[in-house]
Amino acid sequence: MGKILLGGIGLAGAGFPNDRRAVETSRGIPGVHEEAIMRIIEDMTWAAASCLLLASVIVAAPGGPGATLAVEQDWLDAMTQAVLVEQTKNGTETGLLSPYVAQLARVRAHLLNGESEAVYRTMNRFMEMLQARESGISDEVADRLFDYCYVVTPAQYHDVSRHLHRLSGHQAGAPSV
Repeated sequence: MGKILLGGIGLAGAGFPNDRRAVETSRGIPGVHEEAIMRIIEDMTWAAASCLLLASVIVAAPGGPGATLAVEQDWLDAMTQAVLVEQTKNGTETGLLSPYVAQLARVRAHLLNGESEAVYRTMNRFMEMLQARESGISDEVADRLFDYCYVVTPAQYHDVSRHLHRLSGHQAGAPSV
């Protein structure tokens, strides 16, 4: 009977309206004091409140604006790094790829301002630059950057169809060039 009552106190401590009933029914049980029951109820209430607070912090933390922004910038950091690597690779002149770095800086500015449509437009302009081989970059460099762009850039920020058309020639069974 005492175990059932303590189980009832546990439920009462979780915010159920029978807190008073648990105390009142304990008066006739030898060895159970009203103060002890109230302390148990209070401790259980604090424990439940602490768990709820901790759970809300855990749930809210990954969705915070700083974490989201950092994750959203990872792909852009990777794309910028790829351009910089191509710039230093094989003695490529700095000026040749500087328009591409500048275009990615425009993309970053729009991304930081939360302007998704502008990110889409400026990222597609970057891809147009690669397709047109602007500034005289080689076909190999342009193709590598274009393909990498498809891999790292979220679909919401670029026209995926231009990549799919290009990649359709690389499907299994397609003749290699």
